[in-house]
Amino acid sequence: MIQQTSDKKWFDQLVMELRLRQVHGSAIGDTVASAKELLRDTGQPAEEAFGPARDYAEALELPSAPKHDWIRTALWPATLGLLAFLLFNQAVVPWTRSELLLVSPAQLAFLATPVVLIAFLPLYLDAIIRRIWACVGLSGIGALSGLLSAVAAPENPADAWLAIEPLPWLIASALVMVAFSIRNTIQAARTTGHDDITDPSAATAGGTGTGMKVFVQVTNWLFPILALAMLGLTLALR
Repeated sequence: MIQQTSDKKWFDQLVMELRLRQVHGSAIGDTVASAKELLRDTGQPAEEAFGPARDYAEALELPSAPKHDWIRTALWPATLGLLAFLLFNQAVVPWTRSELLLVSPAQLAFLATPVVLIAFLPLYLDAIIRRIWACVGLSGIGALSGLLSAVAAPENPADAWLAIEPLPWLIASALVMVAFSIRNTIQAARTTGHDDITDPSAATAGGTGTGMKVFVQVTNWLFPILALAMLGLTLALR
């Protein structure tokens, strides 16, 4: 039982390391199946047979996507979607109150903080995945910056750096969020099952479960969903 638990952790770490290296799902499935077959033949623990999972993954030469391809396909769309969501949140309250959107430099700086954190994610992605405290810390910084942006919002036009009509920003940010959600939905439909990790020894290939499909769609439409919730809450409290 102890060896099975230890081996499971080792294989989980191996899959994570290979995912971080952008290895194709089919190649990961082949690697895991081959390693498990060898362990069944030898009876050795995974750590003893292959060494640390990180070192083993690094030593493998497996087909993978371009190293930074995910930045173009996932990171930048997510960053722009977050920026649009933040702009929507700033514009929705003054719009429902028929007021001007008041902006201060400090407010912009706090709003830009989570966007900058996501934009520079490739520099510390490994640390976030391998150390839970790093993930919690960055999430806390993002949440705190959102609260501070509300505190730094000007209360009257005389204190504002900019005083503009909120409706154009509200419409533009909503269109950007919807456009990126549609793009992500189409992209997910085209790649469904393309990079799933499958066991080549299984009689039938396992597809993506319904729960995972729903999760993917909710993720693709997360910003518009949150924006609608924010709009409803603002209208209710008006």
